[in-house]
Amino acid sequence: VGDSLGMFIKGDINTHNVSLNDMIYHTRAVAQGAKSTFIISDLPIHTYENNNLAYKSALALTKVGANMVKLEGGASIAPVVQHLKAKDIKVCGHIGFMPQFTKGMNHTQIEDALKKALETIIEDANILERSGVDMLVLSSIPESIAKEITQTLSIPTIGFHSGKTCDGEVFILYDLLINSDTSHDLYLNNSIQSNKAIDIKDLLLRSIKNHS
Repeated sequence: VGDSLGMFIKGDINTHNVSLNDMIYHTRAVAQGAKSTFIISDLPIHTYENNNLAYKSALALTKVGANMVKLEGGASIAPVVQHLKAKDIKVCGHIGFMPQFTKGMNHTQIEDALKKALETIIEDANILERSGVDMLVLSSIPESIAKEITQTLSIPTIGFHSGKTCDGEVFILYDLLINSDTSHDLYLNNSIQSNKAIDIKDLLLRSIKNHS
């Protein structure tokens, strides 16, 4: 359950206005409709800035059905990860392109921030693993770096526009179903018409096979 719902459901241009209450609402809805599914929910921006706030936010999501929470950040969030793990909260990390960290940036500044993040991304990945993350999302990073991280870590890596070498891959449902009119790019290789009925299983298989 991603904070990308800010764009795809709320109609915003980014994730910065997504609140914890938004995530609670949608996590509860998913948990009620997918009772046998392992659910990972994003902690939205400004909800894990210190250990106590992070635990309070994570606990709120687990109470409505989240099995794991996802946080954006590298070495700087290691203390928060350690605190959550000490409280028996399962944690997914997220490094590379981190939408929550782009507040107030233009396109060029976002590109520069990603380039800077890549300078320490392997070190960040190792620190997060040592801190206790149970899995790690690698977002919009070169495939060669994603491959190195995946081969180095013992925890699963989940790629998002990071090539084909991660242990798993994640897509945004609405990118699969429609041509988005939000300001972000549509990354899928296949063309999808929003007014056309589609076979979801076939679409998923084709998208994963063709994704680069």
